[in-house]
Amino acid sequence: MASRIESGASKLCAAPKEPDDASALCLPDDVLSSVLALLPQKQRAQAALVCRRWAGVTRTAAVLWESVELGLTLPNPHVLERTECFLAWLIPRARAVAKLTIAARRDDAAAAAAGGAGSPSGAASLGPLHLQLLWSNLVSALTLMGPSLRHLSIEWPDELQLGAWMATLAALESASFTAPRIVVRPGLGSLPALTDLRFRSSKKPLAFAAGHASPRAPNAGNAGGGGGGEPGGAGGASSPAAAALGAPLLPCQLVKLRLEGCHLTELPAPLSRLTALEDLVLSDNNLQAARLTMLSRLTTLQQLTMMGCNMQCLPPTLAALRNLRVLYLDMGIQAPAPDMPPMHRQCDALLGPLQNLGILSMGACHLQAFPAELACQSSLRALYLDDNSMTSLPAGAYLDGLHVLGVDWRVLFNSHAVLRHARRLSKLCLMAMGKLEAEAAVATEGDVAAVVCSLAGHPSLRQVLLPSLDGHRSQLYIAALNVLIGVSRAQHLEVKAVTYHGIGNEWLDWLREVEAEEAGGNGCPGAAPLLGRVSSTRVPRRSSP
Repeated sequence: MASRIESGASKLCAAPKEPDDASALCLPDDVLSSVLALLPQKQRAQAALVCRRWAGVTRTAAVLWESVELGLTLPNPHVLERTECFLAWLIPRARAVAKLTIAARRDDAAAAAAGGAGSPSGAASLGPLHLQLLWSNLVSALTLMGPSLRHLSIEWPDELQLGAWMATLAALESASFTAPRIVVRPGLGSLPALTDLRFRSSKKPLAFAAGHASPRAPNAGNAGGGGGGEPGGAGGASSPAAAALGAPLLPCQLVKLRLEGCHLTELPAPLSRLTALEDLVLSDNNLQAARLTMLSRLTTLQQLTMMGCNMQCLPPTLAALRNLRVLYLDMGIQAPAPDMPPMHRQCDALLGPLQNLGILSMGACHLQAFPAELACQSSLRALYLDDNSMTSLPAGAYLDGLHVLGVDWRVLFNSHAVLRHARRLSKLCLMAMGKLEAEAAVATEGDVAAVVCSLAGHPSLRQVLLPSLDGHRSQLYIAALNVLIGVSRAQHLEVKAVTYHGIGNEWLDWLREVEAEEAGGNGCPGAAPLLGRVSSTRVPRRSSP
């Protein structure tokens, strides 16, 4: 009997093990879909080739296709086939897609090589008809996803026409469109759930056209195709005033609108219908301050970003935005002309009435002195005044609630004693641009010791950041280096060199958190500072000039 048991045990030990993949093949459908969801998109799609059961799971498990990306390279002779395959693949999965990203990029080097080789079927042969068929496939795919698609991002290498097909995306909540030229036609304005919209028209001005375009590819006009619908041409976009009439071109319930880099000189007329707009980005446009009268109608605005706009002066209509909480103007203002008031006087007249302003950034805005009206504003929680010719900070009510401050080194050397009045200050950004640091260069050892004492002994300061521009280190004089060495010995202080992308921009969501903390009694001196709680969807605070 004992021998039989030993024999059976030996046979069990000698039995071959199950294949390693048997456990994966036998997983329940819900567990299998959760495991597959951890894979990159391409591998999730390839999982359908393993067996029939996996093919069924990849077709029916909604969790696998909540977010889908489609990359296209133009011109390419196989790109049309790729979109046809994508459309066929999408049909059984369309209702599961909540977020779609289409990134179509032009490979000019490949096109030139194909054209030089004289290949009749090469990339250079992709003409207007192919582009029209390609775009039709993409529109068909978008129409299939219309009832479920909530987030859409399209990057297109030629003209992009946003027409009647947009009206099928009834569930869309946020959208981003990037192209050399963008034309907005009726359709987009009818979307009932869209609240977050971004345009970037990189080569030609963003256009709004009240009429419908004839059916064609988004760039067929540029490729030599016929048909109307191009602004400025026969049957093109109507005037800005006419675009504001008739069917809405933008959803009136928009809360966030980004128009950065759209070659604008004034605000598009359809903005006048936006009755709920809270956040407007106009950065990197050649705006003319005198042509921004529409700003005064956007009384719901709480956040306005106009960085790198090269305006001749502050827009006179700023004073009408009494609900404004956040204002970014970095590198947005030219040096005032001789017949214009100096910048600090313009700030007194136009920013003084904004008593709710909580965040102000005016880096490189030609400030020669601290605006007197700002010194009285106790609502400020973050203030950036770096890369200006001002030399000091005054005492004032603005220091009472300040959590974040950005200044040049010479301002710090001249005004470090003032910081003791900023009892909530938690983050100090010291911008050393190298051309305005004469005072820091000649500072004595006593000056260095006094600055170190002020910073190391500050009751709430936790971070000292040293931003660099575009990854290049800023020059620091010996006195500034000695200050950094001194404050780095304080265990409660974090001293760190960062790029401008790493400053940790303060925006409206951060401001609301700060005010909520203060209202809850946690905003008193000595409380844990709010560091790093910033919006992840925003542009860096500083862009290249």
